[in-house]
Amino acid sequence: MAEMAKPWKHPQTGVYYLRRQIPTAIREAFDHRSLHKASLGTKDLRQATVLFLQANADLENKFEEARDRLRRTGSAGRSSRDRADEIVSSYFLGPPLSEGGVAGPDRLMLARTEIDRGLWNQTEHGCATPGPASADDWWLLSNNAATYRAYPGVSRLVAGHPIGAIWQFDDTKFRDENARITQVERVVEQIARYQGCEVSDLPDQIVSATKEFLNKLPVGTVQNRKQRETPRRDRPDLRLLELFEEWQTKRKPSLQTASEYRQSVNAFIDFIGDIPVNEINNDDVLNFRDAVASLPSRMSKAERKLPFTERLAAAKDSKFVEVPRVKPTTVKKQVGAIQALLNLAFQQRWVKQNVGQGIAICDYAKFSQGDRLTFNDEQLKSLFALELFLRPVTWKWHLKTTHCTLYWIFLISLTTGARLEEIGQALLRDVKDTHRFPYIDIDDYVSDEDGDATKSIKTAGSRRVIPIHDKLIALGFADYCEALRSSGQTKVFPDLSTNSLSKHTHDVSRRANQLIDHAVSRDSRVVFHSFRHTFKDYAREAELEDWVIDQICGHAPTTVGGKYGRGVRVPKLHELLHRIDWSFLAWETLNIAAESIDWKMVSSQHNKREK
Repeated sequence: MAEMAKPWKHPQTGVYYLRRQIPTAIREAFDHRSLHKASLGTKDLRQATVLFLQANADLENKFEEARDRLRRTGSAGRSSRDRADEIVSSYFLGPPLSEGGVAGPDRLMLARTEIDRGLWNQTEHGCATPGPASADDWWLLSNNAATYRAYPGVSRLVAGHPIGAIWQFDDTKFRDENARITQVERVVEQIARYQGCEVSDLPDQIVSATKEFLNKLPVGTVQNRKQRETPRRDRPDLRLLELFEEWQTKRKPSLQTASEYRQSVNAFIDFIGDIPVNEINNDDVLNFRDAVASLPSRMSKAERKLPFTERLAAAKDSKFVEVPRVKPTTVKKQVGAIQALLNLAFQQRWVKQNVGQGIAICDYAKFSQGDRLTFNDEQLKSLFALELFLRPVTWKWHLKTTHCTLYWIFLISLTTGARLEEIGQALLRDVKDTHRFPYIDIDDYVSDEDGDATKSIKTAGSRRVIPIHDKLIALGFADYCEALRSSGQTKVFPDLSTNSLSKHTHDVSRRANQLIDHAVSRDSRVVFHSFRHTFKDYAREAELEDWVIDQICGHAPTTVGGKYGRGVRVPKLHELLHRIDWSFLAWETLNIAAESIDWKMVSSQHNKREK
């Protein structure tokens, strides 16, 4: 079984890192490196595990962007020259590497003076003072503004010539190509340090890109830069709700995510007050974390709607003494929203510090991996022995979610491990057939022919095809879909409409979990999503490889080998899916019950609901 990705501990420093192999096909987008390595900035495993999840997800997004470029252009990355130009520009025009360092224009001034000194001192009688700085001294000047301002090598012109003049001289003693390359290579070494890599890791054309950048600059231009005042980026009056709007504009989250973040923002403001973002400190975030963690896991609907501070006060009532507190995953969701906003403010340099960084959630890693239980054989037998599956004649059509829809959604999730929303949003055109192997195409694409239909996917890796199990075909799924098509329907489940967050399955989830509570268990960890975990367990018992399970379930694989290629085709996937053993269920009884269903009548019932 492939090893799951996890934080890597440096053997000397003890600091944890994200280390991932970069798939061969997209290494061009990562300077042809085979390994991505990034520090998580902590020696604490629990904290590193939390930080690793986000860092790994960010890297997956970069991988997907590279794959998209590869599909569209035939190349995963930009050209070597394009990347070289971008790196040079970021060094000469970008922000300080760290607080207290100098910005790009000052790095450019320093580079031009160092080149002039180097060229001058390489001539027979050249003796500029001070002499060219060593690589380490140059690096120190770039990262300490006070030292830079006091350095005479910047303020003192070389032999009285304006900055950049010696580089532009036509005199043959300054045009020796080897001498000029030597000076450019000094600059390139500083660029590599700024990028946090070795010179050999930079694009091949970095030297020529640096030369071209310098050649375009008029003599003495840099000395005049202070005539234009650099606009300040800090926003001392920025409030949290304004920051939320900025985040929403830049990140373009789903409606559900935006709604959850807005609730967290409202709670945080109610807790600390509507103060400027730059006045929020680390203690504010820590105290908010502790306050959220103190809330009971069960409160009435009216109590949950109370402002945050009133909920905290209500939680002190004696009736909540024996009630468990909210789970670490809930705390992480609330605090994580605030952390994301504060991180954006810091990235944009609207604030000087990222006070949300490094806030650990106690037991988050443990609960985030284990807060769902799977179904066992007996529980599944009990569930699929319900009247819903054995007596279709009792199906009710006046409910918001019809029994017919629940019937198919349970069966599809059992046999494919698909997410609830992925199933509920499916369109009839997504149900396809290749070489007699029916499947559902899960994507977020809709056309004008689909009317007002909306679809979404959790991640880019969620786009996939999932074979429809032969057991479902025997129960009549293909006949059901054909009856709907014949009656003019476009959705697999016409009764499901979107809520205010553009989700189709809010009511389905509620109804399905009620049935699970009734037939299986009232344990809060046994829910509809448990089908997904159950499918993976049964697939592993059938000795399906992890990359196959990843492909069926729409997960990004974490092994190196799992990243190669686009997966197997439908016929092979169909064969692999049918290795999973569901024979312990009473399929013959289910088939007998399904024989009584008139799918044309079912379709007409859906049409009646729409009138």
